[in-house]
Amino acid sequence: MSVDNPQVADLSIIVPVLNERDDLPDFFSDLERQQGVCFELIISDGGSTDGSLEWLEKQSLPPFSYRLLNCSKGRGRQLNRGIEKAAAEWLLFLHVDSRFSDPLALRKGLNHLIRAESLNVAGHFALSFRRSGFQPSAGYYFYEWKARLGLAETVHGDQGFLIHRQLVEQVGPFSETLSAMEDTDFAERLRQLGQWQLLPAEISTSTRRFEREGLWQRQLLGAIIMCSRVIGWDDFFRAAPHIYLQQSDTEKLHLVPFFILIRRLHKNLTLPERWKLWYLQGSYVRNHAWQLFFALDAHRSFRHGLSVGEGQTRYLSFLLPIFNFMTDNPAGRLGATVLLRVWYEVTFLWLKRIEKG
Repeated sequence: MSVDNPQVADLSIIVPVLNERDDLPDFFSDLERQQGVCFELIISDGGSTDGSLEWLEKQSLPPFSYRLLNCSKGRGRQLNRGIEKAAAEWLLFLHVDSRFSDPLALRKGLNHLIRAESLNVAGHFALSFRRSGFQPSAGYYFYEWKARLGLAETVHGDQGFLIHRQLVEQVGPFSETLSAMEDTDFAERLRQLGQWQLLPAEISTSTRRFEREGLWQRQLLGAIIMCSRVIGWDDFFRAAPHIYLQQSDTEKLHLVPFFILIRRLHKNLTLPERWKLWYLQGSYVRNHAWQLFFALDAHRSFRHGLSVGEGQTRYLSFLLPIFNFMTDNPAGRLGATVLLRVWYEVTFLWLKRIEKG
C-alpha cells in the first residue's frame, strides 16, 4: 500500500514494525507535527497479526507520503527492504516508539549534517526516556548521558540514525543473521568508515521494555549480547534465537537461563578453546571499563541536579588514561579475564538465589 505526495522528499524515514498497533497512532501524530522538511514514511512490516496493517490501510491522507512494505520477520531484513524502496538521498532509521518534542527536530538534524559538508558524517539524536513514573532515576540518567557520548557501542537504534544514502551503501546492509543488536552492528561498521555526530535535537523512547523486564536485567543481558557480537561468538546467538522479544511479549527477565546457556556452551569446548573464549570476553570487558569511571561522573552530576550531559567528566578524563596505561597489555587483559570469570560465578549464584525467591 502507498499514499503518495507529489513533493520530492528531503528525507526517507524507515521504520520496521511487528505487532505495533498501539504505538502507530501516536507515532503518526508525532511525525505530523514535524515542520520545515518534506519526508516520506516507509513502514516495513515483518508480518503483524495484531491489527497494525488494518489500521494503516484505514488511514486518511496524511501530510506526508507513506508506503507499507511487507516482508519476512527480522529487523535487519525489514530495514534493508526499506532502503531498497527509499526515494530520498537522506535516510532516517527510527523505532515506532520514538517521539520528538521539537517540531523542528528533523529539520535541525538535516541542517546539521548538511553544514558538515561531508557525506561520511552520520547523526544520532540526544536520547531521553519516557517513563511511567516521575521519580528521578540515577540509572536512566546514566544511560541517557552515555548515549550522547558517541563512543564505541553507545550509538543504538533508539537514538535514530540519520545518514546519507551514499554512506549507507558504503557501510553495507544491516545484518540479517543477528537476532539482536543489528543496529549496533551497523553503527560500529559505520564508525570504521565515517563519523557519528550528536544532532541538536532530542528523541525520546519508551521505557516499557525496561519496566517490564527490569532495567539492570536488560542492560546486563544487552552487554552479554554486545560482547558476543564483537568477539564473533555466533554459537551464543544460534543457541538463543529469541534473546530479544517483541515489546508486547516482554515480561520480567530471568537471567539464570542465559548464564546456564553460557556455561553449557563453554563446556562444549576444549580447555584451550574455553580459556581463549574467556580471554576474548575479558578483553572486551577491559575495553569497556571506562563506564565505571563515567558512572562516577554521572552519579555526581545527578546528585547535583544537573541536566543530562551538562556535567563534567572529570573522573573519566583523569582515571581512564591511567587505567589504560596499566591494563592495555596482555597482563591487564588476563587480569580482566580472571576477574570476569570470578564475577560470572558469583553473579550466577546471586541470580539463582534472587530469582528463586
